[in-house]
Amino acid sequence: MQLDETTDISNCSQLLVFVRYVSADTIKEEFLFCEPLLQTTKAVDVLAILNVFFSKRDFDWKQKLHSLCTDGAPAMLGNKSGFAHLVKKEAPNVIVTHCFLHRHALATKPLPTSLIDVLKP
Repeated sequence: MQLDETTDISNCSQLLVFVRYVSADTIKEEFLFCEPLLQTTKAVDVLAILNVFFSKRDFDWKQKLHSLCTDGAPAMLGNKSGFAHLVKKEAPNVIVTHCFLHRHALATKPLPTSLIDVLKP
């Protein structure tokens, strides 16, 4: 499962969730849902939305989830109250990773002048 919290053009926070799974020996990747984060963008709010989504579909995600991929935001990856930490409490064997696209975006940002000066030959 891959999650991302984003803000749309009307300044509303949205939670986007994608899933990747195996079906008939084929890896499938699908958009799962998009829900507004009406109160705050805290990890507990994200977890609540996820729990409501899966409980309405009578799906035990805690038993089926193998890995979780998020951006590096503290609400997602914080080691005490982040979403990943809360998920690991519910499903301790989950592997948590940081999205490679976010890593790529960070790596391609312009370097600060002080760092460029250090790297010059």
